[in-house]
Formats: sequence, structure tokens, C-alpha cells
Amino acid sequence: MPLLEIKDLTLEFRTDSGTVRAVEGLSLAIDAGETVCLVGESGCGKSATALSIARLLPSPPANYLSGEVFLNGRDVLRMSKAELRAIRGGVVSYVFQEPGASLNPVFRVGSQIKESLKLHRPETATNDEVIRLLKLVGIPAPESRRRDYPHQMSGGMLQRIMIAMAIASHPKLLIADEPTTALDVTIQAQIIELLRELKQRLDMSILLITHNIGIVSDIADRVFVMYAGQIVESAPAIEMLKRPLHPYTQALMASVPKLGAGAQRLTAIPGAVPNPSALPGGCRFHPRCFKAQSDCSVSAPELREAESNRLVRCPYWNSNPKSEIRNPKSPSEPAPSSKP
Repeated sequence: MPLLEIKDLTLEFRTDSGTVRAVEGLSLAIDAGETVCLVGESGCGKSATALSIARLLPSPPANYLSGEVFLNGRDVLRMSKAELRAIRGGVVSYVFQEPGASLNPVFRVGSQIKESLKLHRPETATNDEVIRLLKLVGIPAPESRRRDYPHQMSGGMLQRIMIAMAIASHPKLLIADEPTTALDVTIQAQIIELLRELKQRLDMSILLITHNIGIVSDIADRVFVMYAGQIVESAPAIEMLKRPLHPYTQALMASVPKLGAGAQRLTAIPGAVPNPSALPGGCRFHPRCFKAQSDCSVSAPELREAESNRLVRCPYWNSNPKSEIRNPKSPSEPAPSSKP
């Protein structure tokens, strides 16, 4: 039995302008000890999916229209408030993308870690345990740094504090939502390495939410690619990185900077993720797709098995492209004049 299994989840939000469907028909699973990456551009529904796992989205405005979310064998969507409090932190913990906004600026970081211990492991809520957790996440001089306030720490150290708070309860599943956003590449690599080490040491599973497909190779066992509220491809990480099948995944891969490529412009995906309140007909990616056919704007494709252990939401994934993924105009080309 998977540690986490989401079946056909559809999530809507009630707004002043009507109902917006943020996630539709989403299914994914995470086994014990497995690291799964959920990849896609901003606005694709990744964070809404992650927050649904512990039912952190307030209802209303959120409305879980259909589906099931089994965590450790129990359906989260049918739990009482008391049961939800028990699994939040106890079974699943979160690391959010902006640690500065998640930590209380008027309390010392050691006190905030101790608060997490009091909620889930009260017998261990001691300074010694706080120091041990700080050492575990790589904070130097933890005996003195536990007395610091959040503003006295760098972004990378604050993210390590958030990770220490998340693992304090010994969760079975750690959900890291864009944990490397706004960090420089060196610190990003350190945070990914820390997550990988903690997964092995604490025997937990990880769901990593990211828009950067470039970090998938460093940590993931399997990858789910999400676009406009739907899963468009899933595969073992190694296979997907070697040969992405869905046109959207191929476009994401093409946009990753390559070593030795010189000073050429990065490849960009034309257009933008559609507004959930105004989704295009048929395939949701077809207005931006370099393989789009005439019927792509009419028929909505299903997620089907393309190869062993690989699902793709595109009937033309194996066809020749109608156009190439091109770089934007290079700096050497003259820009169009703005004068009348």
C-alpha cells in the first residue's frame, strides 16, 4: 500500500467571479521511502495539490469536488478536525518556499522549534533536542544560534530552520513546496543535498514541488509533470530526463540552461499558463504546443500509458513536431523600433 495515494482529485475555488477549477482528475502515489517531484510552471496547481494532502485549504472557498486522498491508509477528505490535527505534523509535514514569511519574527528560532516538539513529541521538548535538530540540518554553532531571531539569519539558514521544525515530529512524509526559491544556486544545491540525507537518515518519503526541472536529477525517484491543473506526464525520473515524451515536458527540458552553451539566449515556452477561469478547449497546452494538430483544440486527451511505467496526456507524443522549440531573438538581432 502506498504511503500517499491521491485518486481522481478535483478541487475548485469559489470566487466573486465564479467557480475556478484549480485541480482536475489528479491521481498520484508515493511509496514509503520514495522521493517524488511534482513539476510545472507557476499557476499549474502544484501548491494547491500539496496543501490538499493535509486539507490545509480552508473550505470555503476551497471545495473538494471529488476524489480521495489516502495518507497512511486513511482518507484525509473524510477526517474530523481532531484527526486532521493528529496527522498534520505527526504524519505529514511541510516546508514552504518563503521561510521568512513562515517564521514568527518576534520569537527566537529555538523557541519555534521547541513549540513544534511540544505539539508532537512533548517528552523531547528540551534545549538539547533543539540543538540536536539544528546540528542535523547543518546549522553551525547551534548552541548559540538557537537564540537568534529570524532576521539575524540568511535565507539558506532560515530554510534549514524550517526543515528542522518539519522533521521535529518525525513525519512519514515531508512535503517541500519550492524549498529552493530565492536562494542562490550554491545554497539550492546544499538544501537538496540536505533533504536527500535526511530522507535516508529518518526513513521518510518526500514530495518535492518545483518549477525547476533541472533539480529533478539530484533527488527524484519519480516525476509527475503538471499543467493547468492536470497531470500530463509521469515516469521514473531517469527515464523522463533521458527522453521526455509530452511536448510540455520537452519544452521544460529545453528551457534548462546547458553547460558549455555559451552566451546564447535561453529557450522559452511561448505564451503563458492559462487562467483557470478561462481554460482553452481541448488539450490545455495546445495554444503553446509545437506538436499541436487540428483536433487538439477540440478533443481533451486522456492520461494513457505510452510505455511501461510511463503515462502521457497526448495522442501525438510520438509524432513529428510541426515546429521546433526555438530560442527567443538573440541579442545580436536588432529589436523592432518603438517609434511610429
